[in-house]
Amino acid sequence: MNDLAFSATPDLRTEVRSSAFEALDQLERAVVNAVTGLKPGSGSAALHKEMTRLMRTNAVLMEQPPQLSTTAVAAVVQQLQPSHLIDEALEETTRAHVEALGKAGVPSSVLELLQSWVEVTVDARVVQRQIEMKRAIDSVQADATLQEPPALFADPVQPLSAVELGRALGGLSDETVRQRERAGELFSILRPGRKRGREYPAFQAWAGIAGQPLAQVLGALSEASSTADYGFFTATTDLLGGLTPIEALLGRLTTARSLDSQTQQLLGAPAAERLQAVVKAAEAQAAQLAA
Repeated sequence: MNDLAFSATPDLRTEVRSSAFEALDQLERAVVNAVTGLKPGSGSAALHKEMTRLMRTNAVLMEQPPQLSTTAVAAVVQQLQPSHLIDEALEETTRAHVEALGKAGVPSSVLELLQSWVEVTVDARVVQRQIEMKRAIDSVQADATLQEPPALFADPVQPLSAVELGRALGGLSDETVRQRERAGELFSILRPGRKRGREYPAFQAWAGIAGQPLAQVLGALSEASSTADYGFFTATTDLLGGLTPIEALLGRLTTARSLDSQTQQLLGAPAAERLQAVVKAAEAQAAQLAA
């Protein structure tokens, strides 16, 4: 399917496209009215206020653009056309201001400098507004993420060999993986009935867990067996609000489910705070096993 095509039926696709273009046309007319309504000497505060209102309230501007391939981006660029209506409105307003300045005795050389300065200011303000809007959208999306954390669809306990784990950790040799295991920085499990072929749960190579966080939690588990380590990391616990230690370290769910507000707060807490919570849970389990 073409990168720019809708996945909907042809009739629905036409309807959606028509609705979107109509909204953009209405927005363009609103901008034209705001620009042409600006009189020389009236100040730009009212225009700025109207532009800000349009940016904040227009649904078309608030929509997130789809992810496009390089081919699709090239096709979009080819379809880009300047907005002649807004250009004409700006030219009309510029002529009115230049005429007013001329009547006020401003020399043409000064007018040229003023026009250049205004153009630079406008361009910079446009970029500034786009950045502000992008930040606002990202902030809202981040809040929504904390309210309903997305699930990871990779299997955190996918069994990896020492070679595979080393590769996932950035190209370590299998011997280095085994050395780190002996140092208590990694762990592996041996399935029942087998004497060889130890397996390393994949989450040990995941960002947010690999390295110091994992080593610190394993240290808190003390000399527990690898089976106990595996059970600790993969089981939900009330000490973490019903999260597994893997989820708490990641700050994301590994299986989608509803959470209460307190657990959502833990999931959205800073990494250091989440790590400390997991370490305390590990210490509690180690104490229970030692009793």
